[in-house]
Amino acid sequence: MKPYNRAASILGVLLLSTALAACGSESDSASQSEPNTSTAATDKANIEEPATATPDEEAAADQESGEEAAADSTDAATDDQAANETDKPSDSAADDAAATDDASSATATIDQDDPADASKQGKKGAGADRPKTENFEIATADSTDSVTGKLQEGYGYAFYAMEGLEFDAETNRLSMTSNPDYYAIITPLEKGYALATLRNEAKTALKAYGTPVELKGDKAPAALSASRLFLSAENEAGTGQFALWETPAKGYDIKINIPAGADAETFAPLVYGSLSTLAD
Repeated sequence: MKPYNRAASILGVLLLSTALAACGSESDSASQSEPNTSTAATDKANIEEPATATPDEEAAADQESGEEAAADSTDAATDDQAANETDKPSDSAADDAAATDDASSATATIDQDDPADASKQGKKGAGADRPKTENFEIATADSTDSVTGKLQEGYGYAFYAMEGLEFDAETNRLSMTSNPDYYAIITPLEKGYALATLRNEAKTALKAYGTPVELKGDKAPAALSASRLFLSAENEAGTGQFALWETPAKGYDIKINIPAGADAETFAPLVYGSLSTLAD
């Protein structure tokens, strides 16, 4: 019995050792599997979607974009305002230059020394059957003065030129002796002239001086208040005027140029008084 028992003991020990060895292998396999699973889970948790932001981050980004857009709008508005302010002086300078050019153009329109046309105006001597000199009461801004007028003969008309004025019959031009820039052009009109046409032509010529205004009655210069038509326009450069003076026989287109200056107050009363003596 002893040999059998010994063999049975050895066999039992072997079986036990095998069982223990098997248990140890399973334990090692399990322990090796668990760390791998944990590491994978941790790595996966650390991965972020690069193109996706959280709601808070989106809101912050939107706010920042809005602030940048508002800043850009403010800068643009400031730039526009600065540009407009920069342009204003240039526009003003351009307007002033245009007004100066217009004034020069108007003066050139009035200052046309066209030769007198005797075939249309008539011969000298008409209206000249009067004394060679006459004394006239000329009202100025400060007083009324007695001024001597000398009879002048134009083609088809005559008038008295007040002292201080001179007349050129060949160009129908009455001007200030000491300053020829102050003058009047007298043009006898042919029969059949139209009042509306003359008014429109006068307004066109005077626009360069400013807005033409039609003066009637006591609004017109006293000496020429009997004019059928009187228009005036002015700007910083001076005054331009047009009068339609009529006698029983004919009408006269009168253009007057009065530059701004000290001589204006002297010239205006003298030229108005002279023109009021037109006769034919």
